[in-house]
Amino acid sequence: MSLLDAGDRSPWPWQEAAWQRLCRQRRQQSLAHAYLFCGDSGAGSAGFLHEFANLLLCEKPLDQRACRQCRSCRAGGAEHHPDLLRVMPEEGKKDIGIDQIRELTEFLSRSGFSGLARVAIVPQAERLTLAAANALLKTLEEPADRTFLLLAAISPGRLLPTIRSRCQILPLPGPDPASAADWLRQQAGQQQAHLSEKALGELLEACGNRPLEALAALRSGKQEGLAATRRLLHGLLSGETGILKVAADAGKIGEATVFEQLSIISTIVIRGLIEDAWQNPENRSLAEALPGKDRTARLAALLEFHRQVTEARKLLAGPGNPNPQLLLESVLLCWQRQGAEQAA
Repeated sequence: MSLLDAGDRSPWPWQEAAWQRLCRQRRQQSLAHAYLFCGDSGAGSAGFLHEFANLLLCEKPLDQRACRQCRSCRAGGAEHHPDLLRVMPEEGKKDIGIDQIRELTEFLSRSGFSGLARVAIVPQAERLTLAAANALLKTLEEPADRTFLLLAAISPGRLLPTIRSRCQILPLPGPDPASAADWLRQQAGQQQAHLSEKALGELLEACGNRPLEALAALRSGKQEGLAATRRLLHGLLSGETGILKVAADAGKIGEATVFEQLSIISTIVIRGLIEDAWQNPENRSLAEALPGKDRTARLAALLEFHRQVTEARKLLAGPGNPNPQLLLESVLLCWQRQGAEQAA
């Protein structure tokens, strides 16, 4: 994320309280050496960390934001500020190793370009190996002057207690559903003005109420795909659509995409049955289309279908060479069979 990126940027409206807390500490010169931000990346935590780093490195902040005009801000225009280090798992690996933390330690010990600060960001801190976590602990215990370490974790409980205790913990909660829907509607603008509130609500629900993820999905047309897939499931239960035709049509857009949509829809409907709460009435209609009036039986059918979808996705993403169309036909047959069993 460049310091010179144009357009909207963090903090997002639901992060304002956390941002103001940090700005207040900055004015009072009481910033901590290390922070642990707890929040889902889909709600904007990664952008928040970078924007805070930008502020720390800016020579002339404007309205509590990086000015993007000073020498230090302009140094970040090539996607790499000399005083900013982002630590991620190496390509092909899931974890952050000790060598990367040694690089971080050496980076924080060097003289800075701006003379203001040096900042290291670890946006997936749960992925630290034990050796890497212990090496990071030494850096936390003996911080260099004018250095800041910004950690982020979706599951902070996976970090060593000694690391958590040496960081100032700052929650970054996502928005409530109503606020997220309002924001999504504003961001969607005129191009998506035709979408109903229930359609936006469903998209947010599909994305786990992560508005930034929902916006990306909206712009990629995911909402229309979910609606089309839901209609296909209705058609299979009613007999209006055949499995072979559905599988053939799916091949035109990609079986992996269809499997993702099936997983999302089944998750939404399962949650709706459990909580008896529906943002989109069309999902309730799909649940009620399963024959029978027993909600427990319908839930069992949906859980089995979701399990089949999940197993098929694992096979499709695995090292083997399964036939995607046959996998999809098998999963759709499971859906059709669940409906038939409920009717019996």
